[in-house]
Amino acid sequence: MKIEVARRNARVFVMSLEGELDMSNSPDVRNALLPLFKDEPTHIVVDLSRVPYVDSSGIATFVEGLQLSRKNNVRFTLAGATPTVEAVFDLAYLKNVFEMVPSLEGLFEGEGKA
Repeated sequence: MKIEVARRNARVFVMSLEGELDMSNSPDVRNALLPLFKDEPTHIVVDLSRVPYVDSSGIATFVEGLQLSRKNNVRFTLAGATPTVEAVFDLAYLKNVFEMVPSLEGLFEGEGKA
């Protein structure tokens, strides 16, 4: 699993993931995601466009991120989920719980290139 975190501006972070998200690497994603909340962001986006598969441990990591975002009044968005990954969220009845957008480009359209 490759994990990259970039700032879009002072208070917006984009975490890009590449590879399968499963029990073996979900702790790594969690360890990269949770510290972002210490910087008092207004928005955290997780780019899933290069994640072909996610299991329940990956979903649990995102649920934890969503809970922290709600507690801290931070917008939390999942972007670019593949149809396979989106289906997992749908099966878990979480597709409508998360803010899910088709792509980073669409999310940041008015700002220029994502």
